[in-house]
Amino acid sequence: MDVKVIPAEKWKRYIEVTVPAAEVETEFNEALRRYQKKVQVHGFRKGKAPLPFVRQIYGGAIRQETIEDLVPKILNETREKNGLKTVGPMSMEEVKYDETDGLNFRAAVEVAPEVELRQYKGLEFEKTIYDIDEQDVDDALENLREQRATLKIVDDGAAQDGYLVLGDLQKIDAAGFPIVGDKIEDQRFFVSAAEEFTRPLIGARVGDVRRTIFTERRPEGAAAEKSAHYQITVKEITEKILPPLDDEFAGAFGNFQTLDDLKKDIRGLLAKRAEQRSGADLRHDIMDELIKVNSFELPEKMAESYAEKFFENVKSQFAGMQEDAIKNEARTAAFRHLRWEFLRDRIIAAENLEVSDEEMRDHIVRLAFASNEEPQRLINQTMNDSEKREKLRNDLLESKTLQFLEGQMKIRERCAPFKDRGQQRIITV
Repeated sequence: MDVKVIPAEKWKRYIEVTVPAAEVETEFNEALRRYQKKVQVHGFRKGKAPLPFVRQIYGGAIRQETIEDLVPKILNETREKNGLKTVGPMSMEEVKYDETDGLNFRAAVEVAPEVELRQYKGLEFEKTIYDIDEQDVDDALENLREQRATLKIVDDGAAQDGYLVLGDLQKIDAAGFPIVGDKIEDQRFFVSAAEEFTRPLIGARVGDVRRTIFTERRPEGAAAEKSAHYQITVKEITEKILPPLDDEFAGAFGNFQTLDDLKKDIRGLLAKRAEQRSGADLRHDIMDELIKVNSFELPEKMAESYAEKFFENVKSQFAGMQEDAIKNEARTAAFRHLRWEFLRDRIIAAENLEVSDEEMRDHIVRLAFASNEEPQRLINQTMNDSEKREKLRNDLLESKTLQFLEGQMKIRERCAPFKDRGQQRIITV
């Protein structure tokens, strides 16, 4: 058998293979004998049909199956023998067989990029420490009050800021005439003085019709904002009744004797959340900077295929957004993720980082205690399942790598209010 690996442009390699007819026939005859043992031929007991009969009836199909099995087997052996770090599926360009020349085929593959580590230590970063103040605690308490709110229908009264209104929404033209076919019934609106769309509902009573405008906020750089006119026919008004902030309210959320006990617990939870956000922001910045200073190109087909799969996975999370915008965000996020994976693996290899089974078990035990589960049962569930085990190992290795990198950087801290923590990106990885 003759195998050639031919370098092509950038990440592309061609694998050209010639298998002599005699070698193919050997594989074919072995497959034929295996098939003979299980095939049922009319006039013979199962597995007892003479080999020539089996060859005559099933030979063509078995030969084709032999070739289909032989090709990927040879390609995998070639990849391992030559140390080809292939990414994505191999592309078969031609497969030919005849009884004289044997089997000839050619496959195109993409290989992983060679990542050169230029700099991944000693870089400077700023870590934001988010301070928790009384307003943050009060805001969290208000959210809890909202969860415990009750609704009361207002039989004779006007809608006010913070009320709910049930009504029919009809689109109209600039002159106020209804646009046929553009009506939605029984829509519920939260009335807010701060919102342009629902502000006209303040003071409305059941049966009233109020006109309003919806302004489409276009992305930065787009032409002009676009407004649409609507009228809302009020059918029901509901007042939201919030419970008083007292010790009884605190007791509804756990073993808290007083409202101050609940506030203390909330402050602790917010502090923990702030610490997690600070760490996540820093790690994100480290990843972005390392990708920038250790730049490299991605294999084109693999990158585009990955971006498409990434888009399919996330598009359902952003219903209502334009598909092109989601696709662009998904593509950017997918490429960033791929670059980080290749770069991370290169750093892991350079620093000999690894996660032992003992470290994995310790982590599982901590998870078990945190979730009130039996540790050994959770260990068995994870360690005896190869997919779960390797996913956990990879997650812990990612965390260990980022922790190592954080320790290699020059980090200065700055303080900022908790409410000023940055908004999450549309799509994060």
